[in-house]
Amino acid sequence: MLEEIGFDKLSLEGVAARAGVGKATIYRWWPNKSALAMEALLRAVEPTPPIGDCGSARADIELHMMQFSQLLRGKSGRVVREMIALAQFDDVTMRIFNDNYLAPRREALVNVLRRGAQRGEFRDDADLNLVFDLLYAPLLQRLLTGSADIDERQIQSQLKLVLGSISLSQPFLATSKISSQQA
Repeated sequence: MLEEIGFDKLSLEGVAARAGVGKATIYRWWPNKSALAMEALLRAVEPTPPIGDCGSARADIELHMMQFSQLLRGKSGRVVREMIALAQFDDVTMRIFNDNYLAPRREALVNVLRRGAQRGEFRDDADLNLVFDLLYAPLLQRLLTGSADIDERQIQSQLKLVLGSISLSQPFLATSKISSQQA
C-alpha cells in the first residue's frame, strides 16, 4: 500500500480492511501508522544483503555500495526516503529504523572493513564507524534532498575518496574489474 498510495494517504483503517482484520488488531501490533509503515519497509526492502568475501574487502565493499545504490534508485528508495522523513518526528519509528535497517548494514560493512584491516588492505587505526558514515551518508543525503542523482560515477568517486583515505595498497577501483567480469 505504501508503494501504491504513499504514506500520506495510508490509513490504519485501510490496512485493516485490506488485511481483513479489525482496526484494534492493527493497534495491538503497532502503536501508530509510522511504526506500521516502518515495519512494512523493513519487510519490503531486501534484508541486509550479506557482503561476500571474494578475497578483497575493498572489492566486496565496492560491490555492496553499487547494489545499495541500485536499491535506492528503485521503488524501495522512495519508501526509504519517506521512512527517514517520518523518523524525524516519531521516536518509535526512529528506533525501528536505526535498530532494524541501519544498524545491521553498519555492522555488516564495519565487519568487512575490519576484515580488510586484518588482511592489510586498510589502515588498522581508521574509525570504521566513521568510514561507514562517509560511505552511506552521501547516498542518503542525495536520496532525501534530490540534490543530485545517485549514479555509478558518483559512487565510484566516493569509493575512491573514502576507501583511498584508509587504503594501504592499490588506489584503483576493483568495481571496474567486477563490472567487466560480470558483463
